Amino acid sequence: MQERAFQILKVIAACIFFLALQFVSIAPTSADDSITIVCYVGGQPVGNVAIFNVVDAARICNITYYDCRGRCVGCFHDFDYVENVCVDNGGNTFLRS
Repeated sequence: MQERAFQILKVIAACIFFLALQFVSIAPTSADDSITIVCYVGGQPVGNVAIFNVVDAARICNITYYDCRGRCVGCFHDFDYVENVCVDNGGNTFLRS
């Protein structure tokens, strides 16, 4: 009987360990990985959004803000440059002057 209980405990421990590994692998995709960008249309700021991939900056702006009507660019501060880096609908990056 003790051997059977020990086997059950081993299975439960293995399941808990597996679930813990799954949680650790999911945790890095939390909001800590997002950055805040500023959405611009015609050079004027429309608002801010949080994104997880800078390539999606303009697309998320255009989805979020009606005023954009497909013309927004998303800009974020890049510490390698003095100015903000912007992304257009095509995923092209440029410096905002």
